[in-house]
Amino acid sequence: MKSVKFSEVLTCPHGCEPFEADRWSFVNATQNPELKDAVLGGELNLFCCPQCNSFFHGDTDLIYLDEQSALLVFVFSDKNRKNKKELLSKMEQDYALLKDSLFKQIKLDFGPMYVFGLEELKNVVLREQERTDESEAIAAAAAALGFKVARLSPQWAREHESPLYVAAGVDGTAGGYAAAAQKVLQSGLKSPLLAHFAKLMEGEGAKPPEVL
Repeated sequence: MKSVKFSEVLTCPHGCEPFEADRWSFVNATQNPELKDAVLGGELNLFCCPQCNSFFHGDTDLIYLDEQSALLVFVFSDKNRKNKKELLSKMEQDYALLKDSLFKQIKLDFGPMYVFGLEELKNVVLREQERTDESEAIAAAAAALGFKVARLSPQWAREHESPLYVAAGVDGTAGGYAAAAQKVLQSGLKSPLLAHFAKLMEGEGAKPPEVL
């Protein structure tokens, strides 16, 4: 599914005359990675008033999708934060419609997140990028020790503050994953995500992670 933008009449916060510009309303970061870079750089939906040359962000709703990271974010206008309850109800309705129509082709099997404003979206995307970078280091360290590398469900990893890749346990149990994680950590790798994952797998009644 392609990213979508449309023409909109904007009003400069300094009271200048309204002007027309293109605004992104749906971002597919998998197909358009440059838009992910725009989010991280604070450049998405950033406009320049043609009269006073001041820059400002369009504070309007949009949807951000990263298929590879199993990340779907509904971004609401920051000015509507007080209407959170109503917006979340609408989000669930919109998600159900999109899942059965526009998103049907990508087999959407993960639920949505929500944030208010582009700065909060930037923080979410940045955290996912940091998770990816740290996870790749974990995978390399595990492989160097001779472990098979398991890829975890991105949504499970996000919900449990865990890496995307870990050393596969020998028996598929939570204890097996914990032991493998500890061996990787003992090799000298500094990874808060893996350390947290090891403790999670060592906890009473722990269940093994969701693996792809």
